[in-house]
Amino acid sequence: MAGNGAESADVQTAIFKKLYPVDFLRRHLEEQVREDGRALDEFRPVSLATGILTHGSGSALVRFGAGTMVTAAVQAQVTEPHHDRPHEGFIVPSIDLSPLCSPQYRLGPPSDDAQALSHYLQLFLDQSQALPRESLCIEPGVAVWSLHVDVVCVSADGNVLDAAALAAIAALGDCKLPHVLHCESAQMCVCARERTEKLALQYLPILSTFGLYDSYVFRLPSTYLLADLAAFEESLVSARTHIGIGEASDDADVFFLRHAGNALAARAQGLHNGELLEHCIDAARTHAKVLRKLVRESLKQ
Repeated sequence: MAGNGAESADVQTAIFKKLYPVDFLRRHLEEQVREDGRALDEFRPVSLATGILTHGSGSALVRFGAGTMVTAAVQAQVTEPHHDRPHEGFIVPSIDLSPLCSPQYRLGPPSDDAQALSHYLQLFLDQSQALPRESLCIEPGVAVWSLHVDVVCVSADGNVLDAAALAAIAALGDCKLPHVLHCESAQMCVCARERTEKLALQYLPILSTFGLYDSYVFRLPSTYLLADLAAFEESLVSARTHIGIGEASDDADVFFLRHAGNALAARAQGLHNGELLEHCIDAARTHAKVLRKLVRESLKQ
C-alpha cells in the first residue's frame, strides 16, 4: 500500500508539473530547492572520459548528472588556408541534436537550436584563443590543418552548450595529428602515421551558464539565479548568462560573456557576495577549477 501511495503521489506531481509548469517551478524556488534536489546555485555532478572512439584524431564523452550527455570527435584534414591568413588553420565545430537526444527534435537539416548552439560554440572557441590557429599551419600559404569538432548530443536534459564546450575542449586536448614529412600542396602532403603530435593547447577554457527566473512575491519582483539549467528550467527562465573562464591569474580570466533574454534582476535570491554578475563569475571560476581537474586527469590516463 505504501508503494502504491508513493506512485500515486509521483503521478500527481507529474500531472501538476505538466498542467502548471510555472507554479511548479516557483514553488520549488521559493523553498530554495530544485526539482532534482539541488540548491539554486549548485551544478550537477560531471563525468568525463577522453579517447573513447577508435576513429578520429581525438574524442571525449561528457555527462552532466543523469540527463545530459554528449560526445565530441575531432576529424583532421589538410586544406588550403585563406589567402589573407596564410599562417592560420581552422577549427570548425558543429552540434547535432537528433530525436535520439530529445523528442522535441526532428530528423532532417540542423534545427534552429543546433545552429544557434554551434554558433555559440564557435564564438567560445575563437575568443578563448586556447589553440592558436598559427599552430595548425603546415606550410604558410600552402597547407594548414582543418579540425572539425563534431559534437553529438546523446541525451538533452538542459545545458547542452556547456557540455558541448567541455567535450570539445577535452577532445582537442586528446587530439593527435600525424607528423607531416613533406608538403607540396594541400592535396600532396606526406604524413608519418606512426608519428603523432599533440595539439598546442595553451590552457583549458571552461564555459558556465546561469539562468535568471523572474517571479513575483506579494506583487514585488524577485529574480532567482539558477546554475546549470535542466531542460524544464530552460523552458521557463527569463534570461541566460554564458561565462567563459580562462586561466589568467587576475580578473582577465573572463574572456567570454554573453547575455540572452531579459530579467529584472531585482532582489536576487541566494546572493551573498556582491552584485549578480560578480556572483556568477565567482561561481564560474570555482566550477572551472573542478572541470579542469577532471579533464587533466582524463588526459593523463
